[in-house]
Amino acid sequence: MSSRAPSRRRFLCAAATAAPLSLGGALPRAHAHGRADADWTGEWPPSLRAAVLKAMPVAVRHARASAKWPFGAVLVDAADGDVVAGAGNTSESGDPTAHAEVNVLRSAASGGLHLPGHVLVSTAEPCPMCAGALLWGGVRAVAYGTSIAKLVAWGLPQIEVPLTEVVRASVGLPRPSVARDVRAEITDPLYRDLARTTRPAGLTG
Repeated sequence: MSSRAPSRRRFLCAAATAAPLSLGGALPRAHAHGRADADWTGEWPPSLRAAVLKAMPVAVRHARASAKWPFGAVLVDAADGDVVAGAGNTSESGDPTAHAEVNVLRSAASGGLHLPGHVLVSTAEPCPMCAGALLWGGVRAVAYGTSIAKLVAWGLPQIEVPLTEVVRASVGLPRPSVARDVRAEITDPLYRDLARTTRPAGLTG
């Protein structure tokens, strides 16, 4: 690895966690100890669960900072629990692929991060496009807050194909561990509020 790698990683960590909006307060006790009402499938050591639970508020901050669509995602280093990259949705720029997950993967690629050593934490369940990108990238695990099923139930347009279905359909690709409903108490309001104020055409994740 080049001598530039450590400083580049420190820069990515700082940028990823320098969220513009504060959620305030510490994690509730139940969440701090990894006993949230999430569904953890696959390999999730206690330290990694705790890191994911702490990372979700950072993803929410990225979502709230998005100009139009409140979706956010971060990458967590599975070895030390650090948030090393983060992004919000920027598809209003004219790039329909600029979902939060794709943006954070692009940031990781530009920073030379090794995706199989990282966990993607997203405020909402990745759409099929983002799920495919995560599988091709070989991320170790994916954790999300609000499900596609909830988004659809609230009247927000989506491609109604669950992440787990995309994973099952993959052939010859690493299959990540998946955690559902992670910190949904802070992600669901993003989309309930959106559903109350608008019924946008072509909403993206």
